[in-house]
Amino acid sequence: MSLPALPVRLAPARLRRAAGPLAARLAALHSSVAGVAAVEFALVLPVMVTMLLGMSEVTLAVNVDRKLTLLSRSLADLSSRVQTITTSELDDIFKASSIVLQPFSVPGLRMVVSQMYVEQVSGTVYRQSVNWSCARGTGATAKPLNVYESTVPSGFQTDKSYYMLIDVALPYTPMFGKAITGTITLAESTPWPIRNNTKVTLSGGCPSST
Repeated sequence: MSLPALPVRLAPARLRRAAGPLAARLAALHSSVAGVAAVEFALVLPVMVTMLLGMSEVTLAVNVDRKLTLLSRSLADLSSRVQTITTSELDDIFKASSIVLQPFSVPGLRMVVSQMYVEQVSGTVYRQSVNWSCARGTGATAKPLNVYESTVPSGFQTDKSYYMLIDVALPYTPMFGKAITGTITLAESTPWPIRNNTKVTLSGGCPSST
């Protein structure tokens, strides 16, 4: 006489009792959920920390770059408002403009102030040359005089005219990503119209470059 078949829902329990304690432990381990949250947190934590540090680094770099843009515009505005600028006045302008970077440090800041002279070659073709140029900061180099360049910014293409060109650069070292990116050079170039005059005359030469 054969035994009646067990319902499907009772089969696993019957098998566990028949297989002994080891099978019961394995079955309990398979259905256990203890520690799942800890494992998931351990997997997600590095990604979350990386995202947090990356967002902080990008925010800081954007703020420094914005400050550098403000510095460039301040330097352009201050140097373009007078008819004649002396050596000491340009030195003061360099010092005053660099304060714009605060609270960020300024080691390695390079600033170049140049007055450009624009000429019309023919039709819509213009060229420019450097009328005078002064630099401030370690590694900063003044533009060579009377060297013609064919690229004239839009809005400054007027025959026999002058405008100020400001070039600033600052080496930026990320706080957390230095090993990956190294030092990055942030740079800004700002063409600026001369205020209230046709040109700015440099009197006395350039101040010290440091």
